[in-house]
Amino acid sequence: MRLRKFRVRAFRCIHDSSEITVGDLAAFVGKNESGKTTILQALTLLNKDESVSELDLCDEMAEELKEEIRLVEGEFDLNSNETSIIKKKFPNLPEIKKIKLFRTNKKPKVQYEFENVKISEKSDGGLNSWDNFSKRMLDFLETIPNHLRIQVNTKFFEGPFPKNQVSFDTGLAEFNNQFHVVAIQDPKVIEEWDKIYSSSENQFSNLLSGGSEKIALENFISAELHPRFVYFSDYKKIYGNINLNEYLLEEKGEKVESVESVEEFDKAETVRNLFYLAELDINELEAVKNSPSKTIKLLNAGSIRLTKKLNPTWKGDPIHVDLRYNPGNIMSVVISDIHRDGTVTNTGLLNRRAEGFKWTFSFIVNFAAETQRAELKEAILLLDEPARNLHPTQQKGICDLLQNLAGSNQVLYATHSPFMIFDYTPGNLLVVELDKRKHLSRIFYDYWNADDDTLIPILYGLSRGLVESIIDREIGRNSRPVIIVETMSDSMYLNSFDKFLQDPNISMNPLNIVSAFNKMAVLPLAIFYRNHGYNTFVLLDNTEESRQISSQLTSNEFSPIQTIFFEKDGKTIESIEDYLVLEDYLYAVNQTYEIKLRHEGYSNLTSEDVISKKKKGVLENLRAVWEEHKDDDWNEFDNEEITRYICEKITLEETDFLSDKTKDQFRSLYRLIAERIRQYQNAAITVDLDKFQKPKKRD
Repeated sequence: MRLRKFRVRAFRCIHDSSEITVGDLAAFVGKNESGKTTILQALTLLNKDESVSELDLCDEMAEELKEEIRLVEGEFDLNSNETSIIKKKFPNLPEIKKIKLFRTNKKPKVQYEFENVKISEKSDGGLNSWDNFSKRMLDFLETIPNHLRIQVNTKFFEGPFPKNQVSFDTGLAEFNNQFHVVAIQDPKVIEEWDKIYSSSENQFSNLLSGGSEKIALENFISAELHPRFVYFSDYKKIYGNINLNEYLLEEKGEKVESVESVEEFDKAETVRNLFYLAELDINELEAVKNSPSKTIKLLNAGSIRLTKKLNPTWKGDPIHVDLRYNPGNIMSVVISDIHRDGTVTNTGLLNRRAEGFKWTFSFIVNFAAETQRAELKEAILLLDEPARNLHPTQQKGICDLLQNLAGSNQVLYATHSPFMIFDYTPGNLLVVELDKRKHLSRIFYDYWNADDDTLIPILYGLSRGLVESIIDREIGRNSRPVIIVETMSDSMYLNSFDKFLQDPNISMNPLNIVSAFNKMAVLPLAIFYRNHGYNTFVLLDNTEESRQISSQLTSNEFSPIQTIFFEKDGKTIESIEDYLVLEDYLYAVNQTYEIKLRHEGYSNLTSEDVISKKKKGVLENLRAVWEEHKDDDWNEFDNEEITRYICEKITLEETDFLSDKTKDQFRSLYRLIAERIRQYQNAAITVDLDKFQKPKKRD
């Protein structure tokens, strides 16, 4: 049974999620406290044994909650086997392929709906159910002589539907023995009872629970087919030395302070999971502990089984897990690295490994054991941040684990990591956002309409192809030259004016511009592109920090031709903003900050206001103006806001404020870039790429 649609209402921070479609392997992405965990926990309310706490009901919906409302509902598709099982039990009903489950705030049990299927709710005496079976038994007892009837204990038939075959057989056998003792002097009565007792209709496997067809169907689904939601959130750490004496006490239900002999122990269940994967019986191990040879044999077999189960999910060099017995009834977990050439290194206790390694090891042990122990099949697994603290390489291993689980289960999980997103199909990727004013969660099925900040992990994941293109030499060798710039503003200006000028004398259209995250990112980004075959050029401000970047580029074997500083009329300028005529730039400043400036008594900032600060470049002068007004709540001057204003006007073709001189000065920048590229090509500089790139590992 697979969940295909769900809706959550009035549960904690969620007023109404609206109807959401989900796939077999769906990721929930959202910022902290957006409601991801709440959604997963709300879905667990569809478990038949779950209950609703008053504390989980949304405070802001107190009025609505006075009436009965559905807190969570899910629409499920049944597979062909499940459909046939129901058909076999209820041959008169049409095939049931969909079921809706829901839980309300007023009724304690999960309720069912069968859309487009008519099911009788009337009491049906012909239904082969426990209710009718017990009624027939009691009716039969009414027909036997009174002196016999008053001696028969009918408690079994007056009780609830037996939980299983064993309970049914035991109860019926006890009644049968009792009846034979009571009616031993009346062979005819015993003969009539034996016919009923041996009837195939009265076998437990054929009995339903409920007096009507609908109740019987609901009870049957509840007992046999009700979906299971399994929630995982607490991923505990395993350390290395396990005190078996204390573990045995824990297994017997006797509380102990610690099961670990060296480190503080989280919970005994982590050790239980380790034993489960290794297929070790603690009692068997306890029985042979005085025989070193038997203990070693038992632990070696467990070590091999444990290693085999962990390595398929373990990314990077394989590991070997060795369980060793030590004096004091201590079992140690020893880890070794196994290299591709068969070399074994770094053998030592698990608790001596790095924290990230211990967490990764523990997660895989705990999660693999818990899912396997439950013999999960056709369950719906709900995982809250399953890959936190893991390196991206290990996160890919967890992705493989989730994909394997999704073969026989449905997996829904919350994540912040772009490396845990591998399916971008709507329904398999859901975005959760929080409305801060109303403190309500909203789920986006069409996730591209969500807030940009929320989408950052998704965008990083979608851009993995761009990252891979950087390290693909064939793409690099066959690409246009790359111009790396220091800021997003540089990138916006170059792209906007390139489109705006449309100068046939500039053979740069379109520019291949890559914006670094910040100045510190320029050097490594340039090296990455250069080392993978791109003709790489770097465009720099004339600041001290940028000159240091230039020196570092030279030290890393970049030609001086590849480093381009902003210049105008043969003189250096501070930044790309200095290519704009000051009056043109101040027009954008005055328009952007109009309200703030007027509030402070300025009609407009003038060229004289700016030049009077006697700083280097327009940006430094404007920052000085803003610094003078920091006590007037001007905050800091944001040049990117001005950049966006100018570029937006170019897009809208509202560029009357840009003078011809500004256009000419930007043309000179493009010509400078084009000239440097030609110089580099004419110099026939050949880069030995092999010395920059390590040989790839072969599997």
